[in-house]
Amino acid sequence: MRLAISNVHVGMTLLASVSSLEAGLKLTNEHLRLLRFLKVDAIEVAPVERRRFTHEEEQEVCAKILQYERHYNQWEERIAPNPYEALEFVHQLFRNDYPLSAVVAFFTDQPLRKNHVIHHAIYRALIAKSLSKYRGDEHRLQFDYGVASYFADASYAKIRKWSHMRYFTKMERELLYQHPLVSASMLPKDETLRQRVAKLIIEHHERLDGSGFPHRLEERELHPASPLFIVADRFCQLTAPRTFRQALTPEEAYFYMWQNEAYDEEALTLLATLLGFFEVGRNVVLSSGVRGIIQHYTPRVEQPIVIAEQDQETYDLTRLEEVRIIAFQ
Repeated sequence: MRLAISNVHVGMTLLASVSSLEAGLKLTNEHLRLLRFLKVDAIEVAPVERRRFTHEEEQEVCAKILQYERHYNQWEERIAPNPYEALEFVHQLFRNDYPLSAVVAFFTDQPLRKNHVIHHAIYRALIAKSLSKYRGDEHRLQFDYGVASYFADASYAKIRKWSHMRYFTKMERELLYQHPLVSASMLPKDETLRQRVAKLIIEHHERLDGSGFPHRLEERELHPASPLFIVADRFCQLTAPRTFRQALTPEEAYFYMWQNEAYDEEALTLLATLLGFFEVGRNVVLSSGVRGIIQHYTPRVEQPIVIAEQDQETYDLTRLEEVRIIAFQ
């Protein structure tokens, strides 16, 4: 389909070459900035790819989960994490570029497990890598998100019996709040890993409004790479089953985070875009109570043009500051 550049968003596939961009390319924010700089009016694109894993892809991911579990079990036996194992593991995990929809479908369909840390590390790594890629980050940063996810919950191996508990004493809870610091302390003291990895690990439970832990940092105090990793971690937490609560659907998790000022808006918009939440033709409910259908994209994907079901009135959400989508149907 041919779309005006204002209606094109990340994740779409370029069908015809434009300038230095070749056909078949999946568009990132960097590509869109280039097209706008070149004043391209319209391009031929295909929608964001949304599907489930093929059998081969599912087998590959399951194999990586089992491999990570072996590493984790070694840490339980007090064997120090091997940074070179981590680097090779992430390199192999990121060799294939899975659609975000397939990743989310696979991990949200998993059965309830007492120790969720194993799956969470892989789930979070793939989500963070995908968001980072479509934001237009350099490959080194995408890789660092994977390494940080590999190590972020390593300290739980020391207290595995707690990982499935619902109630904690005050002392136990305080210890759990320190786990990002303990995980970071397990990293090698040399320069095998970039310093940014330790920052991502320490800050992955912080929140932009200062309500997180362990240091209650606000947005201005966080490492620039941390907000995206925080979104990936929280989204994976909310959408995967836990022993002490039911999982939210991806849409529910997105709206929960969107309504909370503790999470990065750019990363959330990327997440919603790649999962197709705001696709044209979807039924939505507005905060004003109006039920309608998304008619067109806009440069702000989360603020599309909506046509009301009853009176066919048009709502351009980019011009209505107090009106927004609050649910999908």
